[in-house]
Amino acid sequence: MRTIYRGPLALALLLTAGAPSAFAQLDVNGSGLDACGQVDGLAKSGNYSGAHDKAKQCMDALDQKLQGEVGKQFPTSVAGWTRTSLEQNAALGFTNISANYKKDMHTAEVSLTGGAGGAGLGGVLGGIARLGLQSGQQVKVAGLPAAVQSDGSIVVTLQSGAFLTFKSPDFTDQQASLAGIGDLVNAFPVAQINKTLH
Repeated sequence: MRTIYRGPLALALLLTAGAPSAFAQLDVNGSGLDACGQVDGLAKSGNYSGAHDKAKQCMDALDQKLQGEVGKQFPTSVAGWTRTSLEQNAALGFTNISANYKKDMHTAEVSLTGGAGGAGLGGVLGGIARLGLQSGQQVKVAGLPAAVQSDGSIVVTLQSGAFLTFKSPDFTDQQASLAGIGDLVNAFPVAQINKTLH
C-alpha cells in the first residue's frame, strides 16, 4: 500500500529526506549582511563565484540598510510642513525615496534619487542632474550646488552623485517656488542626508 503524505508533515519529510539541497537554500534567520563576513573566506579558498555571489548579497543588504537610514531622515514635520506619505524603492544600485508634505492648502514632494557613492544608474542620473543645474537659477543649499528650474523644482546635487528634488504643483516658476517652498528646502536636513550618503 502506498502512503501519501499531505500538509506540513509532507513538507518536513521532503525537506529532510527527499531534497536536502532545497533545505540548504532556505535561510529563515539569516540577514543579507551575514554574507559580508563570508566573502573573504570564499575568495581565499578559491571559490570566486561563491565570493562574488556573497559580495552581491552583501552590497544589496548594505544598500537597503543605507536607504533605510536615509529614509529616517525625511522628517515627519519640518518648518510647518507635515509629511503625508513616504515611499522607498531600490534596484540596480538606484535608490528612490519620495515623501509628500502638506502645509495649509499647499502640497510639496521631496525626492531623493541616486545611489551611494555615485553607484549604478543613480550615479548616471546624478551626472544628468549636475548638467541640469547649469540651466536653472543657481543657488546653494547647505553649501551644496543647487538650481531652481524654470518649472519651479529645486534640485540639490549631493556629493555622492545622488540628488534631492523639491517641487510643488502650487508653485510652478522660480520666484513663486522660492517663496512657497523655500522654508521647506531651508529647514530640510540636506547636510545630514549628504553626510549619510557620502
